[in-house]
Amino acid sequence: MENKRKHRRYSILATALVKNKNDRDALPVETLVANISRSGLGLYSYTNMEKGISVSIEITFISLKGYKQKDTVEGEIVWLSKLGRLYFIGIVFDEELNLSKQPVLYEHFWKVTSWD
Repeated sequence: MENKRKHRRYSILATALVKNKNDRDALPVETLVANISRSGLGLYSYTNMEKGISVSIEITFISLKGYKQKDTVEGEIVWLSKLGRLYFIGIVFDEELNLSKQPVLYEHFWKVTSWD
């Protein structure tokens, strides 16, 4: 299987609240973040979501100083897989994480990884 990822993925202790951008009536889905890169995100969820939908993701994580921090990214669900009751979800960001749009998340990962 060919790896189509542009950037290395990193583990992160974080949760993510995923909102369907095209359905304002849809409830947000609480997920656990499996990994993150500059261009995407892997999630675990007990709630099924649709491949191809545009989403807004609020990521909550613990900073290096131990503080709870949040940042938001936009993206699209590009793959979905189910194992038992758990769904694995892959999201590609609309644009790479950057200092101007996700300053908190970008700065955290710059310090932790130097973005290899």
